[in-house]
Amino acid sequence: MFNSPLRTFSGTAGMTRALRFAAVLLALWAAGGGKVAAQTAPVVTDVTIASIPANVDTYGVGETIVVDVTWDNLVGTQATCAQIKLVVRIGSTDRSFDCQTEGITRTLRFSYAVVAADSDADGISIGANAVTGGTLIDAASASTPANRSLSGHTITNSGSHKVDGSQPVPAAPTVVGVALNSPIVGDTFERDEVIEATVTFSQAVDVTGTPQLRLHVGANVRQASYASGTGTTVIRFRYTVVQADSDTNGMSIPDAPHLGGTIRVAGGTANARRFLDSHAITNSVNHKVNGATVTAAAVSGVSITRAPNDGGTYRLGESIEVTVTFDRAVNVVTTGGTPQLALT
Repeated sequence: MFNSPLRTFSGTAGMTRALRFAAVLLALWAAGGGKVAAQTAPVVTDVTIASIPANVDTYGVGETIVVDVTWDNLVGTQATCAQIKLVVRIGSTDRSFDCQTEGITRTLRFSYAVVAADSDADGISIGANAVTGGTLIDAASASTPANRSLSGHTITNSGSHKVDGSQPVPAAPTVVGVALNSPIVGDTFERDEVIEATVTFSQAVDVTGTPQLRLHVGANVRQASYASGTGTTVIRFRYTVVQADSDTNGMSIPDAPHLGGTIRVAGGTANARRFLDSHAITNSVNHKVNGATVTAAAVSGVSITRAPNDGGTYRLGESIEVTVTFDRAVNVVTTGGTPQLALT
């Protein structure tokens, strides 16, 4: 089935690894359409420091630094991602970050908890050959090794991510809930519908700039921009569906709000801990997306919104006002005349 390098496993642990590796290869084969074809190895397209220090720009002792490495195609980890490491320079010392993402993915997440001996006043750095150990396989061929070079995406002295292992970590708001609004029709968002995601924190937060929240819509990542909520515990992000959007399994929100601004404890300087952890959303079946479809707007309510002046009967010259509510935004076109509503 696979043109795969021979692997030898022995003992109970070895057999377990063999079975896990076989499962990964089978999944990779299925992801490639059930066939193996020669193709260019996946290459790294992005390296992002996904964590935000609680103390403005500096991580304290015990605080977790998280880095995401993204490829242009799906990759799979052989047996377990624990064998794969990311080498990050903290001050004058290289630290090994542990892989956190098992199975088939475009993005591998690596993490490291700061120890007392760590110190970096200039900011951490990540070199071109930082991904080491284990085996990364191209999902389409199930055998071609993925390209590990971070060339063009290296990070040098990131001033927003300094380290001081001698300082404690200040108390900071944490995410306690994530929710999505419902589609207008059924379980699927259509073209021009607004997807709104709310992120609830344990304490009120102040928002500056325009942080964004990544929505995984099918094979694409869309950015939902901050819309409102500063000064409260609930902040809102919004994204408008375009024709190219499609997700038949349901949207996912696996990542923390990032980019474009700050989210800090209200009235203070401690950055909110943005990781979604157990509140992340994966393939929500009630939130599918089909940007190729637009269902005609339907009337959802009618009401007389202006009462008679005497409370019972409209007199000569009084206005009768009726409000018609639709299930989605509509444009009123007056070409050829003004729309009218018949009153009996």
